[in-house]
Amino acid sequence: MAADRSYDFHLRLRAQLQKQIRVAAAANDRSLNAEIAARLEQSFADDGEDRQRVAQLLTEALAIIDKGGR
Repeated sequence: MAADRSYDFHLRLRAQLQKQIRVAAAANDRSLNAEIAARLEQSFADDGEDRQRVAQLLTEALAIIDKGGR
């Protein structure tokens, strides 16, 4: 399966950010790689949910405006 393939690449991080990720990885009982991957995956999942929520709120706001603000 192509979707399950993983790729190696080098990543440069500020020392403070690397420390924060290491602490989070330990707290979540994950490897450094697993912590970074989980956070990246979550960031993309949030995008979809956030966009849907914004679209819903805009639709509701436009409906209120169309009614004259009542």
